[in-house]
This record gives sequence, structure tokens and C-alpha cells, in this order.
Amino acid sequence: MQQEPGTPETNGGTDTAHLTVRARDKRVRIRLTVANDPAAPPEVLRAMAADPSRTVRRALAARTDAPGELLRELARDPDLKTRQTLVENPACPPDVLIILVDDPHGSVRWSLPDHPGADVEVRRVICRSADEDLRRLLAGRGGLDEETNTALAADPSPAVRAGLAAYTDDPDLLTALIADPDPKVRIGATQNPRTTTEQHRLLANDKSMAVRAAAVQSERLPYDELQRLARDRSVNVRWWLAVWPTTPEAIVRILADDPHPDVMTQARARLGQST
Repeated sequence: MQQEPGTPETNGGTDTAHLTVRARDKRVRIRLTVANDPAAPPEVLRAMAADPSRTVRRALAARTDAPGELLRELARDPDLKTRQTLVENPACPPDVLIILVDDPHGSVRWSLPDHPGADVEVRRVICRSADEDLRRLLAGRGGLDEETNTALAADPSPAVRAGLAAYTDDPDLLTALIADPDPKVRIGATQNPRTTTEQHRLLANDKSMAVRAAAVQSERLPYDELQRLARDRSVNVRWWLAVWPTTPEAIVRILADDPHPDVMTQARARLGQST
């Protein structure tokens, strides 16, 4: 077998000395073979962290057996794709994920809540992050530990608390969020499949029109509540009831005689009647 020009003879081409030489080769394709070589030892891979080629660094970031020191350096790599590859690596350890919580690009930060290595420590740092969208994505995961739930329930952003209300599987926390002073949070609770019938009744009687309308869209309200909402003081609630596809026909017939023309028109259209 012909030896590739510029590479020394070696026993199988996998010994450390040979790989070290190849890792410093001027040709990117040669260095890339080292970055992808499963036999490359940790010390060779660590030395390639500052490789001038983004392609090489991306290959290093994708390695599930990469040493932690290498991954920590790559977490601050100037190349976005390298950091994206790193956060997609299922073997990326929690201490590296914590570095990425402050990544300058959203696509990296917003991948963190779903990472298999995002443990309690990572979630704790996310809860302290200035990135509201990142905290909201974490709140929308469900199945969170008590510490994380407590931190998110006290989050200053209604959007974060609303995400928690929509996805939490903690019944006591859900009850507390249904009583949240911000209607956005209570709207989130209407979307949670664990919200009970009695809790839906409570939300259907909420002081906020937006919450009552969201309760209509939950499709979880008993018939008697829908009947009552057909005469709700808010035109918007009655309009949503008229247009929502699962509203029973008997309720739509009530709305067909609604005093507001917009509600009446929608209801009659549903029934196929002329206005």
C-alpha cells in the first residue's frame, strides 16, 4: 500500500507520535482525519483546540469522547457552528453547558434546556440567566425538579410563569399558578392537560376576559359553563365561543341571536343561516 506523501511510516498510523505530526500538518484534510480518528489520544485532541480550520474544530466539538478540557475551550470558540455542534453533542458535560448559558447566540443558548446533560446545576444557572426566552423554554419542559420549579414560579417574567403553568406536572404548583395575579399565567394554566375540571370552571369565571376566552379554547369546559359563557359580558368571549369548532350546536344556536352583530354573524355562519 502506497504511503501518503508527507506522512511518516507508522504501525497502523495510530500511534501518538504519528498522530501528533499529522495534527500539525498544513493540510486541513490531514488534520481533519486526526480530529475524526477514534484512536486519537486526549492529549492530541486537546492540542487541536485552536486549530485554524473551523471544519477541524467542528469535528472535535462533535466527538462524544472528547476530553473536557477541549470542550471547555471550544465552548468559547469564535465560530458559531462549532459552538452549535458542541451543544448538540449529547456527551457535552454540565460544566461546559453552564459556560454556554451565556453564549452570545440564541441558537446555542436555546438548545440547552433539552440537552441530556442539563442537570440541576445547569438549570439553576439558566434560572438566573438574563435571557427570558431561555428561562421560558426551560419552564416549558415539564418534569422539572422542585428547586427549578420554585425558581421559575418566582420568575419576574409572566411569560416564563405562563410556560410553567402550561407544562408543569406538579399539581400543587399548578394550583398556585392558577391564582397568579397576571392573566398571562392563568391563560397558560388553561392549556395544561393536568388542569382539573373544577379548575377549568374557576378559569371560565376569571375576572379577565382573555382568561375566559382561553378557557373556551381549552375544550375542557362542561356544558353548563359553555351555556353560561354564551351570555358572557364580553363580546370577545362570546365571539370565541361562536367560532370555536368544538362548541356544541345548541350553544351556537343561542349565539345566533346574540345582540352583537359580529357574534351573531359568526354563529349563523356556523349554522349555515343567512344573516
